[in-house]
Amino acid sequence: MINKIDIPEINILREQFMIFLNDNYGHLKHKDVLSSEAFYPYRHDIGMSFEKVFVDENSLRKARELLEIEFTKLSRKNPKSDSYVYLRAFKILKEFLDTNYGSIHNKSEFVKANQTDEIEHVKRSVNTHNKKIARPDIPRPSSEEVAKYLLSWDQLENYVLQESALNKLFFRMYPQNKDIDDALIKVSALNDFYSTNIFSPFKVAKHIIDLDIDNRLIAGDVSLVNDIARVEMDNGKTIYFYSFATKYCSHHKPLDYPIYDSYVDKLLRYFRDIYRFNDFSNSDLKDYVKFKNILLEFRSFYGLTSYNLKELDKYLWQLGKEKFPKKSKK
Repeated sequence: MINKIDIPEINILREQFMIFLNDNYGHLKHKDVLSSEAFYPYRHDIGMSFEKVFVDENSLRKARELLEIEFTKLSRKNPKSDSYVYLRAFKILKEFLDTNYGSIHNKSEFVKANQTDEIEHVKRSVNTHNKKIARPDIPRPSSEEVAKYLLSWDQLENYVLQESALNKLFFRMYPQNKDIDDALIKVSALNDFYSTNIFSPFKVAKHIIDLDIDNRLIAGDVSLVNDIARVEMDNGKTIYFYSFATKYCSHHKPLDYPIYDSYVDKLLRYFRDIYRFNDFSNSDLKDYVKFKNILLEFRSFYGLTSYNLKELDKYLWQLGKEKFPKKSKK
């Protein structure tokens, strides 16, 4: 199904819609997710074009019915109820279109006739609202950008070989966490490769064994990361080895446990401040359940659902390291 609205125009529309949501639906949480749902018919062929979805109540109803069929084909657990969730987002987007342009058709024609002025107006509005200006050297996340950095990753011989060695260790040699020897070898390897500042590998390894983590790893229990991270030392002080804990779980199940690291942290904050893909607080990134949800919303917001969390790890880490390098100590 071909959409008449092109990519630059749809980006303008999304940015304006987010401003509309912040101004008129400030009470709603996860407005970025609602926006992603509203633009679902643009990213996916549901059987009618994006423009035709927002004509009137009948077109909205038809779009919901088509979504239910689409979600059934995709084997969603609750295709009917999910389709009504998306319908709510469609209705709010239609409200925005009708309020600002009279209709989706008027919006399309207006932008085609005044695209340059419209783009500059939106840029000024977005930057004023955020009170931060986008850095020209940091491209907006896209499939093309992710693909570029994945290709770059494959050229980093030291990291590729390091990952290969860790995969052998975690997947083939010591996949379980029942024996203190096995856990100690894995903790020490991660600490050495990633410089995670574990000054007592034995204490951390024993903590992992005591938690009996294997079944929780298999189940993809994201709360496990926070449990591994909190280690009580011999002096009674609890230390939070958060970044290490994400890496330990990720190297057992990379598709379920994305890695937290300072570069990823800075980059997610940047994209939040510039594009408002999520309204998380900085501290939320140190709560793993919230951190993973933030990444999933990031992936959905930018249309990156064809990439898994491990691939996003590689993209975000490289870009963050490149754009937010650590300052060398004098």
